[in-house]
Parts: sequence; C-alpha cells; structure tokens
Amino acid sequence: MKEGDQIVGALVPQYNWDTIPERELRPGVTQKVVRGDNVVIGLTTLQPGMETSPHKHPYEQLFMILKGRITLHIGDQTFDCPAGTVIRIPPNVMHWGEGPKEEDGPALNLDVWYPLRPDYAKFSDYQTDQFSPDAAVIEEA
Repeated sequence: MKEGDQIVGALVPQYNWDTIPERELRPGVTQKVVRGDNVVIGLTTLQPGMETSPHKHPYEQLFMILKGRITLHIGDQTFDCPAGTVIRIPPNVMHWGEGPKEEDGPALNLDVWYPLRPDYAKFSDYQTDQFSPDAAVIEEA
C-alpha cells in the first residue's frame, strides 16, 4: 500500500469501550482491548492497592493516563503520572506501574503497542474486521 491508496469495500466497524469485553489481568487491574491489523490498544483500570507486575516485552508502547494518577517505573527512571501524561516506553526495557493512592481513586490508562501484540490481540476475538490488503481491494486515489 502506498500513499494515496484507499481500501475499498471494507466495512468500517464502530466500537464503544462500554461494550468491549473486560478481563482481569491481576488483582486490581482490569483491561479492555481493541486491535488493528498491526497494533493493539488497551484501556486499563488501575485500582488503589493493585498488584504490581514488573515486566518487559519486545513491543514499543505508548502509555497514557486519562484519569487519576500513578507512579511509573521504566528502567532506572521513575515518573509521577497525573492525568494527561504520555510516555513512550521502548521495547525490552523493564517497566511497571505502582497503583494509585487511595485518595486519588482509580486511574484510567490507555496503552498502544506496536507491532501487533498477539498475547493481547487474542482478547479482541469479538472483532471480525480486517483491513489488510488480503481483506479488501486497494485503489489508488
């Protein structure tokens, strides 16, 4: 696909976070996932007292706090993350979030992972759409 190409004949679906299935990742952490052909997005609710989980993965991650406040650790760095924070987490670097403080209440976090993260994409089985060139006819604009 090159600049100016358009996908023709593909039905564009509409989703709403309120109706997307939710899963519990671990105590105090629930998540809803939506995917594109090459990317996964997770909307995660983080509760005060949540279980932390230091981890790393081979995916680039864009981390955003939409509501609330948490502390995020990336490698040797520590970030205070109030609502509006956006941080780019590089692949293969240890990172984790501390749960929000009781007085701050739950936090709402939006993550984007690229390329497609199969271990999370499997939670988007409710989606039946696909925009890859194999799924639709490509026309030049």
